Amino acid sequence: MLLNAAEAGLDQGFAFLFSTIYPREMAGKRIMTTNLAQCISGAFGGLFAYAIQTMGDRNGFAAWRWLFVIEFLITIVICGIGLFFLPGEVESAWFLNEEEKETMRMKKKRHYMIRGEEKFDHKWIKIALTDPFVYLLGIAFFTSSVAINGFGVFLPTIISGLGFADLKVNYMTIPVYILGAISLTIQVYLSDRLRKRGAFIIGCCIPVAAGYLICVATPNPNAGYAGMFVLVTGLYPISTLAVTWIATNLSPDSKRAIGMPFAYSIANISNLVSSQLYPTQQGPRYIQGNAVSAGLTVVAAFLYGSCWVLLKRRNAEKAKMIAEGATTNGLEGDRSLESMYIL
Repeated sequence: MLLNAAEAGLDQGFAFLFSTIYPREMAGKRIMTTNLAQCISGAFGGLFAYAIQTMGDRNGFAAWRWLFVIEFLITIVICGIGLFFLPGEVESAWFLNEEEKETMRMKKKRHYMIRGEEKFDHKWIKIALTDPFVYLLGIAFFTSSVAINGFGVFLPTIISGLGFADLKVNYMTIPVYILGAISLTIQVYLSDRLRKRGAFIIGCCIPVAAGYLICVATPNPNAGYAGMFVLVTGLYPISTLAVTWIATNLSPDSKRAIGMPFAYSIANISNLVSSQLYPTQQGPRYIQGNAVSAGLTVVAAFLYGSCWVLLKRRNAEKAKMIAEGATTNGLEGDRSLESMYIL
């Protein structure tokens, strides 16, 4: 519980930080780095844990205790490096020359109108918590996160069903995670370049649902393993682009600092659902868990589509007012006429 409490704001913190530094069309590739790290850790974390487990008891510590000690030390070292080397402000970053620093200052001014004031204003708490987009995306993220959580449970199980030993299971998860990392990188890059979020998220829901349905439809573990390759091509891009979508559309920073973690918190409730969907007695096929994950992914596609419709309607209303000669609609932040949503 303490570990979860300590790391609860990590992903949202990174996303918020990147959204305040980079232009909206460049933020996705930066926010992606956290999920990309998860793919890599998923690929090789099992091997690392297996290696520690095989060392047995040392110096009065069981192997599983050594695993926590080593992971703790790695975390402390990396955090220590970041504490001393990461800049407080991008305009004064030590690794940029004067010309690059000036460029970053100009970019900050250019996007100032979209991001708004950096000083926290309490009025944005109410505004963020009464924005339908925050709730709609949070619920959509909740439904798609059930499939993401189930993936980590079911992948080792389906490989074990092929009759391989524990070490072989760890080896065979690697290509699945590597494919997920490749798909994540390509789709987020294209999303940034085309300035589209909703279409990519909805499109990614298709292989996720299809992959789970393959596992439901056949008892063949080889087909189930193939289904994991289909599934992972859409799995990680959904979560990355969902976070990017809300992080780069809510403004100013005060509203984003409230709305984004609130939506993410709604999504995190999915862990309660996922933990009940894969009881051990239903293994190795876990038909119930896989069927529910597939169904909720389809629901998520419609909910993300609703988010797209909502933002498109808001953009259309703003465009109509501007065409009629209006210079303001009396609203601030992302609801003002100066800010158009990325769809």
